[in-house]
Amino acid sequence: MEEEQKRRALELLVKISSLRGEKRYEEALSRLEEAAELYPNFLPILFEKGVVLFESGRTEEAIGCFEQILKSNSNPQVRKLRTICLNHLLAECNRQLAENREDVEVLLKRAGVLDRLHLFEDAVRDYDAALAIRINEVATLWNRRSNALLDLDRPEEALTGYNRALELLPRNASLLFNRGNVHQKLARLEEAVADYDSALEFRPDLAEARMERSHCRLAMGDFERGFREYESRWETAQLRHVQSGSSQPLWLGEENLSGKTILLWAEQGYGDTIQFMRYVPLVARAAGATILRVPFALASLAKSLDCPVSIVSMGDDLPDHDFHCPLMSLPLALGGRLETIPAGIPYLRAQKEQVEKWRIRLGGRKRPRIGLAWAGRRREPVNHTRDMRLEMFSPLMHLDVDIISLQKEVPEQDAAFLESMPRVARMGEELSDFADAAALIENLDMVICVDSAIAHLAGALGKPTWIVLRHSGEWRWFLERHDSPWYPTARLFRQKAPGDWAGVVAELVCEVENSAACEVDRL
Repeated sequence: MEEEQKRRALELLVKISSLRGEKRYEEALSRLEEAAELYPNFLPILFEKGVVLFESGRTEEAIGCFEQILKSNSNPQVRKLRTICLNHLLAECNRQLAENREDVEVLLKRAGVLDRLHLFEDAVRDYDAALAIRINEVATLWNRRSNALLDLDRPEEALTGYNRALELLPRNASLLFNRGNVHQKLARLEEAVADYDSALEFRPDLAEARMERSHCRLAMGDFERGFREYESRWETAQLRHVQSGSSQPLWLGEENLSGKTILLWAEQGYGDTIQFMRYVPLVARAAGATILRVPFALASLAKSLDCPVSIVSMGDDLPDHDFHCPLMSLPLALGGRLETIPAGIPYLRAQKEQVEKWRIRLGGRKRPRIGLAWAGRRREPVNHTRDMRLEMFSPLMHLDVDIISLQKEVPEQDAAFLESMPRVARMGEELSDFADAAALIENLDMVICVDSAIAHLAGALGKPTWIVLRHSGEWRWFLERHDSPWYPTARLFRQKAPGDWAGVVAELVCEVENSAACEVDRL
């Protein structure tokens, strides 16, 4: 029955393409609704809908379709179409404002478009213009302006704006939540927790506040309360639709697993999955049988876990099992504490045949080899404060070392600079999956990277890993530490102030020079 529904949906897609060519847009949209009912979450249907909406003049709805796709798929064509739509909407806003530059509604629409085009400075100027005109809804404007300032990594200014908004609406849970987020970004965790407490007092159903409060507690090392409250993530808009695919009971440590089969499954990003796979052997020792479900790109790597476990990929049929547990709930289920993090490394390993393939590909070794990853996966929303521009690493490229790019996806903004740096060996784009990446990393002396899946992979392999972190960092890197209880071979290089990547790179280059000199002495 399911295959028949897919077939009918694909037939409708062919018909829809014909209708679009004839500019019969309403009929095409009606057929798209039929196709979506037959084959839900099929991205080509959503893509076609976005194209039809754009061609029929419904640009904002088209943008919504493309952004929904980009949340799970970083397809360059979709990203390009989204940008075309946004620029089309921007031009329309510019035209209207040329006729009436004090039209606040259009100013705000343009500010929103500029936000999504990552032109945050221009967005802030539009919010300032709107604040100078508008008498009503000023709190909302201060809030949106502060959101743009956060994207510019100017949290102190954002905090001022949230405070202004809260003077006008002191009992507004959303504003309190946003201020909690900026306090968290400034590493003022007690103040952040107080804001989340207040937000929940006015809106007890605000799951996002409970989840962010759990992040604060985890960052402070309070695993008991932090992981217990982290279960609220399943009520958030971000994760409430994530499904295990299992109809069996959730296991959180209460039932005895002896003689039982448990399904452990990846719930979020690649890095999260790699980090929390360390708990799988602990479950496998207690269970009769263990199944681990991960994205296809991680399946081969997961087979290197040192325990009896069956690996299945997302989309594969699930074997029979008695219980299930998402990977990031395992510390709660196992009673994990900061002091008991399983940190034996390596807990993942590269395949010898692939290591040899990359050894040959890299050729003879003349200088220390450093793997470099400067940005995470390109999906919406792009993490502006976590990722770096490649050119920021320019000082590193003048050292007597070989730089190996580990970037699978090179951001558009870095493509030209990368082309101008022939000394950087572009290997990342050749990688087939994470097992392949692990084999390449095994041929390197060390890895330097932002907080991304590569950081977790290199750390899990036991490779010397230097991770450059924004000022606030993620909860998993705790506060002010320069080591990591998760990865004993990792060193953390933190911004001294928000946005200060130059200081981080200067410190890192000095350390690399010293390390490289020692390495050359050993050759």
